Parts: sequence; structure tokens; C-alpha cells
Amino acid sequence: MKRREFVTHVGGAVATPKPFRHLSLTTVVTFIALLAAAPICAFENLPDKTLTGGSVRTGDRDAACGHARESRGRMNAMRRDEILKRYGLPPGTHPDYQIDHLIPLCLGGSDDSSNLWPQPRRSIEDTWNAEAKDRLEHLMCRMVCDGQIGIAAAQEAFATDWIAAYHTYYEGRKKPHREKPAP
Repeated sequence: MKRREFVTHVGGAVATPKPFRHLSLTTVVTFIALLAAAPICAFENLPDKTLTGGSVRTGDRDAACGHARESRGRMNAMRRDEILKRYGLPPGTHPDYQIDHLIPLCLGGSDDSSNLWPQPRRSIEDTWNAEAKDRLEHLMCRMVCDGQIGIAAAQEAFATDWIAAYHTYYEGRKKPHREKPAP
């Protein structure tokens, strides 16, 4: 297949356009800066399974329900920075991320680094953010502790794909049917 070249007329002469000639220096510098910052935003809304596969402390419902606070370790700067570095983020505070347990403590998730990841907050992720996952965690912890779902199924749902679990359990829950008042 023959490659077709586009030509422009410059001062009566025919010239082949140079790529990116129309871009300003500011645009090029901004683009390069965005590329340099790419590792900061490089991961999706699900943790990298090779870095955070999720791990459990217990599979016993009675041991998990009501004992999440007892299982939470202190999040000091050294621990936080180790998690951030694994994901290519610089150490220090990041208000746009929450260090989160992939499998929630209230569902028997462990507090070790294999269950922790920097999860985007609503400030940088509109839909699948830490706040949405927190809503799912609260719902599923209540469901497990009330005996509506098994703890192993809930743990697997978070470890596999918490967004799919959100669709299934949070968005898929039955809304109470409201009767229309009689006239």
C-alpha cells in the first residue's frame, strides 16, 4: 500500500508538514509533565493483585463481627510510605488517597501490607472511590453479621473485584416497595 503524503503550500513552495509544529511550547511542556506524573495515577480503581491480593485474619463470622477496631494496627508514616512506594507514589501525605484494606477488617480482613493499598478518594475519582467502597463495606459487614451472606463469599467478593460486588450487593439490593396512599 502506498503511503499518501499531505503537503502544504508555504510561500509558493510545497512543504511537507512537520509533526507537532502547531503545538505551543507550553502545550509540549504540559504534556511532558503529565507523562512524568503518570506513575502517580498509574493504577486503576482496583488494586494491583501482585501488590495487594487481599488477605484474611479469620474466616469465622463471630470472630470478625464487632471486632474490626481491635484488629486495626497503627498507620504510622513508615507503614504508609511503604504502601505508597509499592504503588509508585511518593512518600508523605496524600489527601487524594486513602490507605485501605482490600478485604475489610469487619469481614475478617488482615491488617498486613498484603491487604493494604492506596485507594483514590472522590477528589480524583468520581465513581469508584474510597467513599463508594466504604458504603459497600458497611452494607456487606451488616449482611455477614446478620447472617444474610457467608463471610467467605463476602471476603471473596472484595478480593476478586469490589466494583463487581458493589453492582451485585449495593446496587442490586431490593429497594423497599412503597405502597401508594389510598385516595
